[in-house]
Amino acid sequence: MKEVYHGIYQLPIPLPNSPLGHINAYLIQSDNGYLLVDTGWDTDEAFSALKAQLAEIGARPEEISQIVITHIHPDHYGLAGRLKQLSRAEIALHQREKEHIRTRYINMDELLEQLARWLATNGVPADELPDLQIASTPVARFVVPTSPDVTLHGGETITAGVFNFEVLWTPGHSPGHIVLYDSNRKILISGDHVLPHITPNVALHPQSSRNPLNDYINSLNQIKQLEVELVLPGHEQPFNNLSERIDQIVSHHHERNSEILDILGNKTKTAYQLTTEIIWMPDTRASRWHDLAPLDRRLAILETISHLEFMRFEGRIDKLSRDGAIYYQLPDIGAKN
Repeated sequence: MKEVYHGIYQLPIPLPNSPLGHINAYLIQSDNGYLLVDTGWDTDEAFSALKAQLAEIGARPEEISQIVITHIHPDHYGLAGRLKQLSRAEIALHQREKEHIRTRYINMDELLEQLARWLATNGVPADELPDLQIASTPVARFVVPTSPDVTLHGGETITAGVFNFEVLWTPGHSPGHIVLYDSNRKILISGDHVLPHITPNVALHPQSSRNPLNDYINSLNQIKQLEVELVLPGHEQPFNNLSERIDQIVSHHHERNSEILDILGNKTKTAYQLTTEIIWMPDTRASRWHDLAPLDRRLAILETISHLEFMRFEGRIDKLSRDGAIYYQLPDIGAKN
């Protein structure tokens, strides 16, 4: 735990067996208890780490009066339910995230069926489908699902002590992802929207928008206009080169688009076929398809689809259906056929 700005504490919460290592929760003292931004998984190890770090500043979990969740992925949302039971904290998250709590964490059957159909339609072979379909279900046990007391839409102000954070809706990594911006102190709590070294997954799936990569790039351009001197990210360490980092992330996605176009060439291919030929995780450990774990494979396919649909909306790629599967090709290939 460390004080990253006067009155704001960064609390690393462990994520066992995750390459990310930990998530950053942020604690801010308010006039009535504490504001906590994001929580970590619901595990005894995570709760103990949170409790120990609170004790370093003479605080207890029971004193958390408000919890703001940037998005409902398990590492950011999982512990919120346990903390609410303990402290009766008021939980706030975006409307789009609220809509998906039930299908992701309470009754997953419908979503798993939709996901299986989605993967099969995009070319995943039948023998690989079961592992990819259920790849994320193990982490669902790290979530105590709870509904928000406050539903956010963007534009609200959350006050904690001397800080006044504007809620900004930044869809892309998740449909209802938000960031918090204090314009007076030029601080941005960025969740997973902007990270200092890795790029967040931007996937097209049954619960996303039709063009999440476009949403993401637009959201990046939105916050690029802000005056920010300190970024407090959900992973890794605080940084201050927001505009430069956004340019790097946008450039990465343009490079990925070019890579996909080169792989596609003059062929007609499914998203799955393209995904197996892409070099993945260039930011950390360059990996081929066969090196990826089932969850990473699923994320890779869904991100490939997001790139393909981004380029289709731009008119750079055509989509066609054949024998119950979706294929992509360059427009001039279609003209020749």
